[in-house]
Amino acid sequence: MRRVYSGIGRLPRIPSSTILASELERIKREAIFQNRVFFIRNLGFVTLTEARRISFEETVRFEKLHEEAYRNFGFELVSVEPGSVAERVSIIKAAIR
Repeated sequence: MRRVYSGIGRLPRIPSSTILASELERIKREAIFQNRVFFIRNLGFVTLTEARRISFEETVRFEKLHEEAYRNFGFELVSVEPGSVAERVSIIKAAIR
C-alpha cells in the first residue's frame, strides 16, 4: 500500500514510504546502526508548538508507518512504552545490559 505524506510542516507532499524506505535501505547498506533499535512509543498526546504542527492522529499514523517500515527492513525493535523519562531510561538501560 502506497502512503502519501500529507505535507505536515514544511515538507512537500510526497510518498512517505518512498522517503522512509530509501533512508532505511541506506542505513542497512552502510551498516550505520546496529540491527537492534529502540522504538520510542507515542506518549498518547501531542502539544502543538510553532515547530510541531502535527495532530495526535497524525502521530499515530506516523508511528505505525515507521514501525512497519523498520520491521520490514529486518530491524529488531525494542519497544519503549509510554512513561516518565526515568521509566523510559530504565527500559533502555535494562535492554543494553
